[in-house]
Amino acid sequence: MFIEPGNKKKYSASPCSVGANERMAWLSPKSILLGLPILWFLLAVGQLSAQSEGPVEWWRKIEVKPTATLQVWSSYTMGQTVFDETSGSYEAVDNRLNFQLRRGRLSLKGKAGDQVKFNLTIAGDLVGRDVLAGTEGGANNGGSPIIRLWNAYVLWRLVPDQEYLHLATGYMVPQIGRESTTSAFKTPSMEKSWTQNYLRRHLVGTGPGRSVGVNLGGLLFPHEGSQWSSRYDLGVFNPAQNTFGGNSTGRRTAPLVSARYMLTYGEPEAKNYRLSNSVLFFKERWGASMAVAGAWQSRSDFFEDNYAAGVDMILSIGWWTLDGELFQLGRKHLPDSDDLSEDWSLAETGHLRLSRLFDFGQDRYLQPAVSYHFLHGGMSEEEQLVAQDTRSFAGEEWYSEVTLNWYFSQRFKISGSYTHRGGETGDFGPGAGFNNYLFQSGAGPIERGNWLGLGLTATF
Repeated sequence: MFIEPGNKKKYSASPCSVGANERMAWLSPKSILLGLPILWFLLAVGQLSAQSEGPVEWWRKIEVKPTATLQVWSSYTMGQTVFDETSGSYEAVDNRLNFQLRRGRLSLKGKAGDQVKFNLTIAGDLVGRDVLAGTEGGANNGGSPIIRLWNAYVLWRLVPDQEYLHLATGYMVPQIGRESTTSAFKTPSMEKSWTQNYLRRHLVGTGPGRSVGVNLGGLLFPHEGSQWSSRYDLGVFNPAQNTFGGNSTGRRTAPLVSARYMLTYGEPEAKNYRLSNSVLFFKERWGASMAVAGAWQSRSDFFEDNYAAGVDMILSIGWWTLDGELFQLGRKHLPDSDDLSEDWSLAETGHLRLSRLFDFGQDRYLQPAVSYHFLHGGMSEEEQLVAQDTRSFAGEEWYSEVTLNWYFSQRFKISGSYTHRGGETGDFGPGAGFNNYLFQSGAGPIERGNWLGLGLTATF
């Protein structure tokens, strides 16, 4: 029997009368919080206008930089199986060679004056991907690929020439976790850790992990010459957990609140605040960062409470870099759920990665990297029933990846890798699709195979 998380219950709406309380719902604290992005954007534009020579002169300060980044992969998958409902067992499929446009990005980045930056990015991913390939992700029709909005936000530095106070508003990733806030083009692994995929889907409901909201953040430098520095982020977002076609959290709604604090000793990761992180520095760096982060959302149509909490770290010693993270994902089932003895669906996910950069001069580098990734969720029947009820993850997944990168420049590299995978269904047995190892969108329950990869990444 195949059990996909979240398919147990369906909700359909019918028209209803609107009372006085409903008519005043727009005055609620939740509504006010979610309306702040518009207000703060208007304030940013207003400040630019006030600082310029005339009421419409601010637009003359706009600088725009277009960029395009492509990531093209070939992969060879071994040992993939697909669940057969008739036999109740997994059936082997042919090993396969697959070519795909793993990621394509077209961005307009720039600034308006000295205080406002912006990012508008569209994406075309997974074009040509075979859903029975061992690589992860969905699929994008190779004959007619879909282009989607990836980023669309404005970042406003509130205090001129200072980095300790910024407001971001728009469509972006909540600032929780390092891997989730790091571009796939700026990691030493051929593929990003799927820790971030679990985290994003748990909080926002989609793999890209974007949502509309606001974020307050900044960099703190105690004084000149200090070895200590820090970064903070506080955000409010409105995720859509796949109700009403992915356009609502349902009849019950609550904003997602996120927070992250990072403490750094040694050389700072960056001197200017930005929404993205990196684990690539292309220089000798001596420094260590440790961050704690969490996010919480109250009652929706699928759960009573939803949270993620964990830590991430990066240690740079010369040309060596060690990075990793560990998060717990929790959802509490609704009070009116079926007779379930367990209250919470809990899972842990994380990764650890070691890389070394060799400088060959003239902007050329060689970089080997090894990593280990895991998800551990509920294994008992009761725990997996709660996971199904709350659209959570369960079962186990683990994989190791070895990657070798050759950089012709910091903007152009080729990568070779090998990924070895494993996983367990738990008490539900064959056909339970509770995690990425056990389920593939478009193919259903699987046991994901091992794969060899060769890829090219280029930014123009």
